[in-house]
Amino acid sequence: MNPEESKKTLEDHLIQQIKKSGYPLEIEISNILESRHYVVFNSEYYFDYEIQQGRDIDVYALPLDPDPINDKILPFSLRLELAIECKKSEPYAWVFYTRPRLPMNSSYMTGQLTTSFPKLAEFSGESSEWFFEYECLKLHYGKFERIAVAYDELKKGKANEKAGSHRNEIFEAINQLTKFINFFNHRTEERISKLPEDKPKREMILILFPVIVFDGDMFEVFFKGEEPMLWKTKHILLSTHRHCPYCNDSKSFTIDVVHRSYFEEFIDLLRTYFVKMNEIILEKHDELLSKIDNDRLLLRNKEAT
Repeated sequence: MNPEESKKTLEDHLIQQIKKSGYPLEIEISNILESRHYVVFNSEYYFDYEIQQGRDIDVYALPLDPDPINDKILPFSLRLELAIECKKSEPYAWVFYTRPRLPMNSSYMTGQLTTSFPKLAEFSGESSEWFFEYECLKLHYGKFERIAVAYDELKKGKANEKAGSHRNEIFEAINQLTKFINFFNHRTEERISKLPEDKPKREMILILFPVIVFDGDMFEVFFKGEEPMLWKTKHILLSTHRHCPYCNDSKSFTIDVVHRSYFEEFIDLLRTYFVKMNEIILEKHDELLSKIDNDRLLLRNKEAT
């Protein structure tokens, strides 16, 4: 074999290996986001508290359209951002087991939502946090009647081949995303805590959406009696929890698992709900601001006693 043939053989081999990896998918997703007016950060750093070392997620993205600094809703600033892991699998199909979903968005996403609103120690149905979560927090999650509570990766093959399953890729993606969001939100809350004690110039609302983009076969499973029902899907919600080492509490997360072919439609869907939430905050602006002011007064009075 001459050097040119050897070089070509090596390059062909490397190209095949690259195609099998998730990196081409990560670049494709990054390009789609940039075409939709997102600022994209690849290999975004976070500190893994459990293993005490730095790691990264595939993509962190911030939308610039609609403008997160919307003068119409001042002093509120609404930020809907994405943390993304990209996965690809040919030998394994991803299978998600679903159950009926409760209508309350906030109960499924306590780890994703960060605000500068005052935090009352006791629950109050009149608090600004309660009002925002039940009157203003309208997300695409509401489109789903079911949510996945378990998952598996099932080996594809012929009927006479030995079946197999594992959960490595899905587990790893969940692990990365939830750890990143805990780290990111902890850092955000630290910055908020260092603001002057009087009312801040802006009331921040940050929602971080964990997303797994998958290139492969994915299915939803639910049971009718004892019989499993299976169908192919392009978008599913996955519910999970993770202990937050910074607040020593369990946090809930809703992960969007999105097929590669549906990602552009998914981004358009998020934009639609971003616009809707801005409209709701504008409509509820004065009532929400009044509740925030009242909560701050309650906290100051409690500190003074």
